[in-house]
Amino acid sequence: MPMINLKEPSQPVAMFSVDGCVVTVAGVSVDCAQEQADSKTLIEIKSHNGQASVGGEGAYLAVIEIPAKTYTSQPTGETDEQIGQPVSTLVADELDPNAISITLWASTI
Repeated sequence: MPMINLKEPSQPVAMFSVDGCVVTVAGVSVDCAQEQADSKTLIEIKSHNGQASVGGEGAYLAVIEIPAKTYTSQPTGETDEQIGQPVSTLVADELDPNAISITLWASTI
């Protein structure tokens, strides 16, 4: 389960749910695994005129923090002919849902 931070504890927040790496806030779903990049990614969900959306203008509902990708070196089964060493490649690790952080702001949406 991702870490959940409340900006204003004991205040109501937008409806949200977490299903693996998919975070839904006020009806807006974010696939964190798909959004993950080589550096930390912040996804802002805001409310404008009663509608929730990613980014744009309006009051904050949530900020989803997705950690940077990590990589593991895996052998390819080939050998570099010039140096006689095994060749490996970097493969992106799967996103751990527990590494995601969600900050929720007070909201009546």
